[in-house]
Amino acid sequence: MQCLLVGLVLLAATTQCVSRSVSVYDAKGLFADRLTQEDRARLLKCPCSSASLCLPVDFAGKKTRKEIFAFSVATDDRWKQYDWEQLTTVAWNEDKELLCHAHSKGVKIVVKHNFDDVNQLCNVSARQEWIKTTYNMIVENYADGVNIDTEKPMHGETSKCLASLVHELRHELEQHALTQNAQITFDVPWAPRGVDGRYYPWSELAAASDFLFVMSYDMRSQIYDACVAGANSPLALVKQGLQEFLFANDIAPSKLVLGVPWYGYRYPCLQEQQGAAAIDDASWCQIRPVPFFGAPCSDAAGGQIDYGDIRRLVKSHGLLEQWDPTTLTPFVWYSPPEGGRYQIWFDNPRSLKAKYALVCELGLRGVGMWNADTLDYTAVNDSQTMWSSLAEALQP
Repeated sequence: MQCLLVGLVLLAATTQCVSRSVSVYDAKGLFADRLTQEDRARLLKCPCSSASLCLPVDFAGKKTRKEIFAFSVATDDRWKQYDWEQLTTVAWNEDKELLCHAHSKGVKIVVKHNFDDVNQLCNVSARQEWIKTTYNMIVENYADGVNIDTEKPMHGETSKCLASLVHELRHELEQHALTQNAQITFDVPWAPRGVDGRYYPWSELAAASDFLFVMSYDMRSQIYDACVAGANSPLALVKQGLQEFLFANDIAPSKLVLGVPWYGYRYPCLQEQQGAAAIDDASWCQIRPVPFFGAPCSDAAGGQIDYGDIRRLVKSHGLLEQWDPTTLTPFVWYSPPEGGRYQIWFDNPRSLKAKYALVCELGLRGVGMWNADTLDYTAVNDSQTMWSSLAEALQP
């Protein structure tokens, strides 16, 4: 049996030992003393080159920097093209090769676990079972925490029980060596105003978690004015939503991470508009009304499209990128060979730069994107420009 050391003996063995020192891990004696036999056995099965890479990442002593939180959802290896020098957390991807690489870079890995059966939120036994499963998911994946993406409508007592769930999760994780400092994050809509029926206890969730990931996108899920295509993440509303968390709910800026879209929406325009004169110069596209949560119209009339796919369309069809000065976002018109007329609204380095600036302006904890796999990494210039615009915006 191979015995691996992480600054001190974590696993006892009588055969030859290999000593490795990895500065991004906490290997204090107290930590080692708290490891159970099950913990030690699990570390022996570490899929990485060193068991040290299967321990939780510790940022103690590292230079303070903004949180850069990336959702990773692809099942291929495009994660190898991420800018690992910027990232601090990667969410949802349980690939073990990615885990080893991320931990070698001092980047946290967090699993996804939602509590979607909201009717059971006030059932103490159901909450405890969910918490137990969450703990097991974290340690079995050698992860650093959990991201909760329960985007269900709720209010009243059920919402209070949601806050209890996260508080109870925090308490339980603190009892175990491998999860005592686990990162808990909760995804919230762009504004704390009942978006899509979500009346959550915002302040309580912020207190129980490390931070809230504010999803400042899909912001046309409820359209009450003209039923037309529009920006997925208009700057003024992004800022307003953040300010409502900060000032109306008294949530500390350090508890908020701004989530931005690395994708867009492709809207089919209604047939009667397609023959209009000078359509390329128009700035609007009438869409079919698709009701959602009481609103007569929504972005469900369109479909999401990755930034990499948008760039391919722009280059292959010579599309003209136009700019909306009100929302500070780009859009293009597109007519596919099979017919029809579409308008695509999206975000690019220019529009994202203005959103990134809000992080420093409002003193937020950091920024993240949905999601890091939407780029076409074979288009090196495009992908590098997206990552570099993020780095430049957050330079101290």
